[in-house]
Amino acid sequence: MTRARTNGVAHQAAAFLQQMTGEALEFEMRAWDGSVAGAESGSALVLKHPDAVRRMLWRPGQLGAARAFVAGDIDIEGDLVAVMRQLGSALGSSRSDLARAALSSWRLGVNRQVLGPPLRPPSGEVRPTRGARAVRHHYDVGDDFYRLVLGSSMVYSSAYWGQRAAPAGFELDDAQRSKLDLICRKLDLQPGMRLLDLGCGWGSLLLHAARHYGVNGVGVTLSPNQARLATRRIEEAGLSDRLHVRLQDFRAISDGPFDAVASVEMTQHLSRRGQSRHIASLARLVAPGGRVLSHELCILRPGRRLVRSPFMLRYVFPDFNPGEIGRSVLQAERSGLEVLDVENLRRDFALTLRAWLDRLETRHERAVELVGRETVAAWRLLFAVGMLSYEAGHLNLQHMVCVRPYPVKRRIFTPQPGCYRRPAPSMPGAPEEVPVG
Repeated sequence: MTRARTNGVAHQAAAFLQQMTGEALEFEMRAWDGSVAGAESGSALVLKHPDAVRRMLWRPGQLGAARAFVAGDIDIEGDLVAVMRQLGSALGSSRSDLARAALSSWRLGVNRQVLGPPLRPPSGEVRPTRGARAVRHHYDVGDDFYRLVLGSSMVYSSAYWGQRAAPAGFELDDAQRSKLDLICRKLDLQPGMRLLDLGCGWGSLLLHAARHYGVNGVGVTLSPNQARLATRRIEEAGLSDRLHVRLQDFRAISDGPFDAVASVEMTQHLSRRGQSRHIASLARLVAPGGRVLSHELCILRPGRRLVRSPFMLRYVFPDFNPGEIGRSVLQAERSGLEVLDVENLRRDFALTLRAWLDRLETRHERAVELVGRETVAAWRLLFAVGMLSYEAGHLNLQHMVCVRPYPVKRRIFTPQPGCYRRPAPSMPGAPEEVPVG
């Protein structure tokens, strides 16, 4: 390596990043020509091939960098989040600013090596889409891969860490059980109730609610893989007479109303109009006196124009569209629901994404065997970018709890917002409860 050189690719890349961020690099920069720059911190951004620069010059910003990373032209060694945290401000600049800075900071000798026609995107890149196609792209990656990342809980939504400042001794599976129990208590589930789980994933909420709260339940999903595995887990638990999973669009559900309805991290897959229709469906599907919980990914600052991540839309979530909690509350009330409680779980999701990333990093080789190097690279970026977005407040996570009131002529309904703080009922034969923060 030639750290002493001042005209190598690594030095020019470091100068460009410092120009965009306004601060010295806190990690090492290495390039294909053997040059090294930056700080020796144990983490490094490695430009492995001239195609890395070529991709970023043709598509400045997040998408060009993501293409180079997924294609393997760039790698990040050491702490992925630490490197991404400093890169974020540079990649978040406008494309025109990035293009001008890149062309003015890179030496002509480097440009001669990398300029040429644009390269084809990596094979895993897709165009933004909606509906079943988008759901299958994201959720049918493979059950073994999800089990490797999510752990035994098989819950692919934010865990609940409670008030723990540092979750030492309280692991991901514990936090996911805590979240499932929190949802059940917010819905005020009681034995014999009928629960509807929209976007039910691999059936974890249904299983928890049946085992610990004695409910019967129906889950719906658009993912064939999720429906198959959820059904198998229900059969293995001996709960097929009480729980059922359907491969179905929520708009086609016709056997309501249900005593309680849960919608967990589903609304971000819907258009703005679809989100409004979804909340109206929640009101239609719940019985009078029944509760609804909508667990929603949102923009933190209402009214601010959302600039959706091109990386997320092209590689992981082709339909990613976080909503606004204010609009959800307003639409719930317009649909005849009464809002009981809204809780911010943004910090919990940042901790969850960190836990998922740590599991993926420590099981990297096995993950590559299961789904291939490009897919693993895309998911590493997803977890790192997501964690930083929630830490910085660009995205938010909200629990909205509503009730469908009885008609006034029947009786006056008095909501009890805090009743989900009560301890869970003890069901015969249920496993020992996990403490909830």
